[in-house]
Amino acid sequence: MLTELYQYALKENLAARPGFKRKRVKAYLSLSCEGKFLGIEPREKGAPDVYAPDVGAAANGTRYCNPLVEKAQIPLRIIKDAEKDKNIPTKSDFYLSMLDDGAADEPYFAVIAKALRDGESVAAMERAMVEQKLKGSDPVSFLVDGMPIEQSEKYLFWWEKFRAQFSSPQSGDCPRCLITGQAAPSMDTVPKVSGLLAVGGHTSGDAFLCFDKDAFQSYGLKKSANAPVSEEAMTAVNAALSDLLRESKVLGGAKLVHWYSGPITEEEDLIPLLFDAGWDNGSFESEETSEKDEKPALRSAQKLIESIRAGMRPEQLSARYYILPLSGAGGRMMVRGWYEGSYEELYQSFRLWFDDLALVRWNGKGLANPPKLKALCTRMLKPGGDPKKIWERMDKELPNLLGKVLNAIIKAGPLPDETAMRVLHYIRSAILAAEQDGGNSAGNFERETLAFQLLKAWLIRKQRERGDEKLMEAAKTDRTESAAYCCGQLMATYVAIQQAAMPEVGVGLAQRYYTAASSGPAFVIGKLAQLAQHHLSKLEKGLSIYYERCLSEIYVRIGDSKIPTMLSIEQQAEFALGYYQQRAALYSTSASKE
Repeated sequence: MLTELYQYALKENLAARPGFKRKRVKAYLSLSCEGKFLGIEPREKGAPDVYAPDVGAAANGTRYCNPLVEKAQIPLRIIKDAEKDKNIPTKSDFYLSMLDDGAADEPYFAVIAKALRDGESVAAMERAMVEQKLKGSDPVSFLVDGMPIEQSEKYLFWWEKFRAQFSSPQSGDCPRCLITGQAAPSMDTVPKVSGLLAVGGHTSGDAFLCFDKDAFQSYGLKKSANAPVSEEAMTAVNAALSDLLRESKVLGGAKLVHWYSGPITEEEDLIPLLFDAGWDNGSFESEETSEKDEKPALRSAQKLIESIRAGMRPEQLSARYYILPLSGAGGRMMVRGWYEGSYEELYQSFRLWFDDLALVRWNGKGLANPPKLKALCTRMLKPGGDPKKIWERMDKELPNLLGKVLNAIIKAGPLPDETAMRVLHYIRSAILAAEQDGGNSAGNFERETLAFQLLKAWLIRKQRERGDEKLMEAAKTDRTESAAYCCGQLMATYVAIQQAAMPEVGVGLAQRYYTAASSGPAFVIGKLAQLAQHHLSKLEKGLSIYYERCLSEIYVRIGDSKIPTMLSIEQQAEFALGYYQQRAALYSTSASKE
């Protein structure tokens, strides 16, 4: 894992100099070459980070701070709360001492130090910060005569000598670096990396390797001796992590860091496919088309695979993917998984995933688009809750389950049974919600597709594991379906008959009987058949004959099989899909007649 991150940093030219770290600069304090304050130059939102000197974990203490790029309150000695900001004077003095120490190599350091010791200049800087709505906690740096001071190369030799005080001297032979395999002095502590704040990370960053607890030192070794890494190699690894974390997606309370070993283009990247299909901005209306929409990245990946097999692009033949889910915990990075394999294997897994999700639209017109993975997973949440906090709820309620779902997608394996149980609960709750609202929400559920797509993917992978895969994307009319599936079709037909006979009804058969029928159809189907006779008598003769024919065809397919009294989880899934697909088929036929 570390070696692959190191190779990625080298390939992308991300390996920063040891002792440097990528940092955000919110604004520059601009000075003339004589030290006169000229104003503040704020940076645009989303401006790229800069590489600047970093003293590592020492900056988190009470004495030290980083040179050049730091919180504005440290160089300007801004104290708002005497107790909270008690360490600022000490750190401010250290900041000035660094400038004085490096001034012989970089004269502009002396210019900055002169301005920071001038009370009028500092007061002007503070006033300008208030005007620009900048806070003391915002990271700032200095422009001297228009040049960002961290970009100067004159101070590099001084910095190499100065930062040595923050490294522990090592005695004896140098250990071999775990990343490069070369003998080199190991780091005492590993610098932290920012980017995990949204998934439990610390504001000051998180360390990828750390051994500060007894549980991590069970062999009696201290700190770096447990996992010796050279500063050069670990700096490159941290640069790779910083780069990858910026664009990574969040799933289940973790950021999915991913990269490829070969020259895979952005158009051929498969991972975004899981997050870029169908929904956006919390909207719960799936975007569907009359024909199955194959995503451009999947088409690009298919062309790439074909060209590799034809020998046209042999360099991609050995390309491998790497997926690393990461979260933060107490200043440490938590590795939540590690996946690697060939690009072609990942393509086949994704191809299978989207095939398993293929399902007829709710109105029977073509197949629904494959949705975003996170949109699908909303159908596994508990009913209720604030819709505006849907993604926050998902990370809290489903972190372990989402990790298992991701593993099933990547490895083309079965989905966990908890997936089906949660989706079935969602379907029943959504139907019952129509009764609580006097039937007004039934129209929204009529357009539900996502829950059934996820349920179908779970069921078809369950069947595939046994070797009897048979479920199709649309309603089935042959003799291969189970009695549970046919019972779902009966339920949908009886609901359609009532809706046609009594369109003004508020609470229908679905709201009253679906929950009972989906777990024990034998106790409900007979009652539905009785009610259907009453409803059929209200329809015009042609429509009545049509629905009677639909019912007869389903009962013929059930044949000698008994209507089940109790349904297993798998049979309940079949019942739900039978209900959905029959409903779509009837809706399509009804729309055609109109």
